[in-house]
Amino acid sequence: MKRYQFASFLTLLLSYFSCNVNSHKEVTYELTSAGDINLAIDETTPDFSMGLQYVDSSDELVWNINWTTNSLQIYDLGKGELIKTISMEKEGDGGVGEIMAFHVYNMDSIFVFPFRGAGFSLIDSSGNLINRFKYALPENHTSGFVHNISYISPPVIVGNEIYFKTRPGIVNNYREMSSKMLADSHLAFRMNLDDLNPQLVPHHYPSDYLANGFKRFEFSSAQGSGKIVYSFFGDHQLYWSADFNSPLQQVSAKSKYLKDQLPLFPIDGATLESQKYSNASARYDNLLYDPYREVFYRFAYPELDANTEEEVRALRNNPGPFVVMVFDQNLKLVSEKYFEGGRYLPLNAFVGKKGLYISTNNPDNPENQEDLMGFEIFVLEEI
Repeated sequence: MKRYQFASFLTLLLSYFSCNVNSHKEVTYELTSAGDINLAIDETTPDFSMGLQYVDSSDELVWNINWTTNSLQIYDLGKGELIKTISMEKEGDGGVGEIMAFHVYNMDSIFVFPFRGAGFSLIDSSGNLINRFKYALPENHTSGFVHNISYISPPVIVGNEIYFKTRPGIVNNYREMSSKMLADSHLAFRMNLDDLNPQLVPHHYPSDYLANGFKRFEFSSAQGSGKIVYSFFGDHQLYWSADFNSPLQQVSAKSKYLKDQLPLFPIDGATLESQKYSNASARYDNLLYDPYREVFYRFAYPELDANTEEEVRALRNNPGPFVVMVFDQNLKLVSEKYFEGGRYLPLNAFVGKKGLYISTNNPDNPENQEDLMGFEIFVLEEI
């Protein structure tokens, strides 16, 4: 009897430890395809977008900027149809300038940003001008930089304050930047929409970013899961803070497809070498936040062997292979997927309710249709 009781106790004990181990088993995920969607475009609209934004209202909408017509287009994502065009005047009482970028705060508060000048406009969904904003430059920094394609850093709006990405304005040439000058530079500024007085926030470039030599210091930023997160062109780390008033912390975030030592800018190189560095070297680009799955997507590019002007020039619009890294709300890497070149345009990507949408309008894609914006949807699945 005692032997039987002991055996039963041992079985229960082993079962407990087995369950306990399984409960702490590492969960892994994979980005998998969940189908394709297409948006029908007209003859004035390129299939390579210069800016996309998903807006989850009563319907799933995708906004697109059309530089050619100085307009914003609204597409019904479910139907794949253009449902509205907002044309904007460049000059005059209702003029907003030549538009480079936009940000939809809500359906009747749309910020539009011109190519030049420290200013922006607020319009409604009918294209009516609500207000224009002009402001002085923050000391030793550029005006707010909003771009919907590469190194995306959307403005953050909190109450009546708006936060913008900025860049160092103390040198006229990248090559003149010193390590100390960069480390003293800020990444963002805040501005109250009433007084328009820019105030630099205490988020700085990494102090050692140029320690080993010169690198491009472009960055992308995203806000979500109680964090403001920054991803730099030539740095494996991610940097984050809980708010704009606290100092940045860093976490290891290296892609396994990029070399440990990222390349340096060829200061004394010819133009071709500089172009190769920007378009063919190992680097990080866009950082996107997914509020539906509470994850961050970081896009990275492995090094390519491009040696001629023609090859390097082609990479501007067709960057070849790329990587999408997925980080959870604690910035822990949970998935990493390598994409071969020739099918996708990773600069045309956005997050929607169903997943991560990546353009399939690569010119080398045999299924590419010029009258459609095509996207493949990727979902995060446990494996």
